Amino acid sequence: MVAIKPLPNLRTRLLASLLGFLTLTGLLLLPAFPSQAAVIVLDPGHGGNDSGADRGNKFAEKQFTLALAQKIAALLEARHRVELTRTADVQMAPADRAAVANHLGADLMISLHAAVAPYCSDRTAAVYYHIDERLKIPFGSSSKGMPTELDADQPAWNQLQIQHQHQSQHLATTLKQSLGDSDTFDSISVSGIPLVPLMGADLPAVLVEVGCLHPAASTDPQTLKQQLDWFAASLANAIETALPGLVP
Repeated sequence: MVAIKPLPNLRTRLLASLLGFLTLTGLLLLPAFPSQAAVIVLDPGHGGNDSGADRGNKFAEKQFTLALAQKIAALLEARHRVELTRTADVQMAPADRAAVANHLGADLMISLHAAVAPYCSDRTAAVYYHIDERLKIPFGSSSKGMPTELDADQPAWNQLQIQHQHQSQHLATTLKQSLGDSDTFDSISVSGIPLVPLMGADLPAVLVEVGCLHPAASTDPQTLKQQLDWFAASLANAIETALPGLVP
């Protein structure tokens, strides 16, 4: 004989329905966090009293770099955690820019800048990595514990990026290759130079210059927006291409 279970009473059914509704509602209200494969820090150059290069229409480099960083972040944040060193028109000390990336334990840092006419065009880009001309580190070595002339006259913070010089150089080269594959740029250069905003970054870091500011000429807002969209898409794609070589 098969035992027949009694049907739940009305109170039980109502309670079950309420619990189910609350559970479903709770799930629907939970924020949709992306699967954060990497932590990326974008550093919009200049800010505050430091305007950088000016344009004829008063759209200065500090505004250009912030708008560009925000557009790149919007393209990447569905898959990665993307942080900006500044999100408003504020002035930052160079050391504070690298400190943000260090504090977050970021996988890479990209400082964004624009070139200034007449030494550029809108279809050229440049990628720089930090070097200290007084300190040469053999490939595969670290500056930790190495007695050098640099150690005597600079604090240890200023030597942090040197430990990542080869990774940063590789990052710069990878970005160049990816940017070259896009239809946005005709010419991309890679150089190692002393860079104060990057010297304290304890992670792979580069500085990228895109766009060409013409101080004596104004730019149509629609043209500027289109240029920023192109630059952001190319850089976001280049960052995605470079990440597998940096993120374990």
